[in-house]
Amino acid sequence: MKILLDSCAFIDLAVDAYSLTDIAKTSYQKHDIFFSVASVWELGLKKSIGKLDFDISKAVDLLPENGIRVVDITLPITLLVNELPYHHKDPFDRIIIATAKINKMTIMTSDTVFEDYGLDVIPSRIT
Repeated sequence: MKILLDSCAFIDLAVDAYSLTDIAKTSYQKHDIFFSVASVWELGLKKSIGKLDFDISKAVDLLPENGIRVVDITLPITLLVNELPYHHKDPFDRIIIATAKINKMTIMTSDTVFEDYGLDVIPSRIT
């Protein structure tokens, strides 16, 4: 199984692994994990405006040694973003959704709206 982390799941994994659900922990250990360039972009923007106290540059440097692969934003992904229904209006999440659809990935997230797109979702955070 290929699992795409959304931005919040990535932060939980990197900063607060205790908040991860048991299925998220197990999935991380047993499956191929991916992280979108869109999430790097989103987290960098949040840091630049003071909404996030997290060094995304250092975290990205650690991705390969933790077995996490980066997924680029491609033309087919951007075209699909334009066709998605507006269940979710966040442009970064829409890119994540399109990336998962194009690449046949499951998404690890705490955002339940992702399920409205017919995607398999692994809940990332204990609520």
